[in-house]
Amino acid sequence: MARKVEKIPQLSPGSGVNLGLLAMAADIPGERVSAEMMADAAEDLTAHGYIAEALDWFARIVEGGEPELAPHAALRIGTLLVDEDMDAAQAALRHAADHGRGQVTTVAAGNIRALAQHGVAPRPVPATAEEVVGRAAIGRGRIWLAQGEPGPAAAAFEQATTCRVPEVSVGGLYHLGSVRALQGDQDGARESLERAMASGHPRFAPMAAFDLSSVLLAGGEVDRAVDLLRRARAGQGWAADMAGVNLGLVLARQQGEVEAGVLELRRVAAGAEPRVAAYALFNLGALLEDGGELAGARDAYEGAMALNEPEHSGKSAVNLGIMLYRQGDLVAAGRAWRVAAERGGPDDRAKARRMLDELAGLGDLDELQSVIKHMDLTDPEVVAIGALEAGRRFLEQQDLGGALGAFEKAMGTGHPRHAAQAAAQIALMFWYQHGMAGAETAVARLGEVGFPGLVPRAWVLFGAILVRTGSFDQAGAAWRRVPESAADAQPLAACALWILHGDLANAEAAFRHALTHAADFTEDIVSTALDLGDVQAKNGNRAAAHHAYRIGLRLAELTGVPELVTQAREALGKL
Repeated sequence: MARKVEKIPQLSPGSGVNLGLLAMAADIPGERVSAEMMADAAEDLTAHGYIAEALDWFARIVEGGEPELAPHAALRIGTLLVDEDMDAAQAALRHAADHGRGQVTTVAAGNIRALAQHGVAPRPVPATAEEVVGRAAIGRGRIWLAQGEPGPAAAAFEQATTCRVPEVSVGGLYHLGSVRALQGDQDGARESLERAMASGHPRFAPMAAFDLSSVLLAGGEVDRAVDLLRRARAGQGWAADMAGVNLGLVLARQQGEVEAGVLELRRVAAGAEPRVAAYALFNLGALLEDGGELAGARDAYEGAMALNEPEHSGKSAVNLGIMLYRQGDLVAAGRAWRVAAERGGPDDRAKARRMLDELAGLGDLDELQSVIKHMDLTDPEVVAIGALEAGRRFLEQQDLGGALGAFEKAMGTGHPRHAAQAAAQIALMFWYQHGMAGAETAVARLGEVGFPGLVPRAWVLFGAILVRTGSFDQAGAAWRRVPESAADAQPLAACALWILHGDLANAEAAFRHALTHAADFTEDIVSTALDLGDVQAKNGNRAAAHHAYRIGLRLAELTGVPELVTQAREALGKL
């Protein structure tokens, strides 16, 4: 039975190929007319950049075995895959050279010689049509996956698993397991990766063990994941080195064996190819930085930067700049960010440029550096402010682990304002994943690190953050968690609730009380009223926005802070 079409081709209007007839041709691929129709479709797809779809139709022609067009289709597969999958390209070119006629054989043999001149050894054994078709399936699956289309990719990989050539079927299993994990099908991923791993294939078994370890870690099976990573790292090549990096991270971050994790990362960094070595050094730097070993972290980051690998050399430069900035070494931070701006990937270059712009806005860095040298960098307020800034930068980089570590550091200072701010930021991160139960777990960390008295303040600030997201009911729930006994937070929470309900008189009364008992947070409450107005205005609720701004203006006037009053008046003026 002919196999199912994985993806309807997007043929150009002028192709002259009828989709209905093309579908019929797919059922009889060995017929000359059918093969010609599929070849026309494949060439049209190639011309318009649909390479994966073209590979599918060329493979169908090879599968059909039409004596003249099948070898030509194999030749086209070889030329299309030469930059994507050299093994597949070599197999297809060898098949075309062995089975083609005239020009097809000449061109295929010429391509094989050209590759040999560039250091690619010719394939020593013939390739069957079945192998060419299976390898083409993996090739187009990889292309579709890179284009963000896991569904068609999975279908292509599944086809490859039926190939009787072990190299192809095991490769199909590995890729199928990986894409199933990406789709969230953990059971399917396990089944495919287990089979690939059990094959003992020297290339794909370690790769499958590496990917399966990630699936197991996501499911909380840490011990088995560590066992698989140890097995994978005993192999050779990219997968073994990557397994070593992940093993080091799991040992250090999930099993508490920091020294063993550091040693593993150092081992990989010393012997891996530059791309993986940079990845290992980047993670080593982050691990040492989290542990307070800043000199070692700097060495690791600089080692990664020296390798000139865009992704992790750039990320290391960004992180090093942030670390140096927190230490007050602004000049060195600028140097690191300039490296990121020159060598990093697109995201890191953009972040580095933003940070350099911020530095430029500070004025004379040498003069500022002189001031910083006289600051007490062990002061809890200085530490907390630096950690909060680092946490926000990590969030910008979508590095949730780094952000969590930085905010935890700020919480650990016990600073009456900044520790509560950090807890509120962690609460937001957990709330996005687990709702109010997650937020409660995060805020409770203040008590666990020795500052239970700051828990009510964290709820006040968390509620203020939720207002900015438009989650008014959840904000109210956060403020209602502040107990009456919390003298330095309850007036703030009460005022915030009255603001939410639009009650100016009661909001003002509560605010006056807050000015006496929690003056350091009253500006946050004014901002909450203005934020409420902003969200209402954005939602088209002009009357509600106007009322919120009026409350914000009145409370701003009570603070006596001219900047707040101006801000509130400007907000009103924009309506």
